[in-house]
Amino acid sequence: MKKVILLEDDPLLVLVQKKMLKVLGYDVIETAASGEDGLEKIKALNPDIIVCDQNLLGDMKGLDVVAALREMNNEVPALILSGDTTFEHLQKASVHSNVQPLAKPVKVEDLRKSMECAAAF
Repeated sequence: MKKVILLEDDPLLVLVQKKMLKVLGYDVIETAASGEDGLEKIKALNPDIIVCDQNLLGDMKGLDVVAALREMNNEVPALILSGDTTFEHLQKASVHSNVQPLAKPVKVEDLRKSMECAAAF
């Protein structure tokens, strides 16, 4: 079972997304509401995949977390969830390797497909 760290600042969405991931066969080993806390947990726990909201508590956004990981040569696959589906946002996500943007609200089938792609990295 693939280990996942979920970064999300909305407690209700944490519950919903954890349940969705569990149904899809993933083990959510930790959650974090801020980018800073999430980055520390990712470094400590070495997940297989990160599912991360773009807008988090603290100064670090989802793509900031990914950028920090890439600077450390950590290529863990990341799904970046966002309600912002503009070209500019999608272009920012495409700058980083192993990153897949996913539109909110997330549907189970879309999450399944994205997680399968991320797991294949």
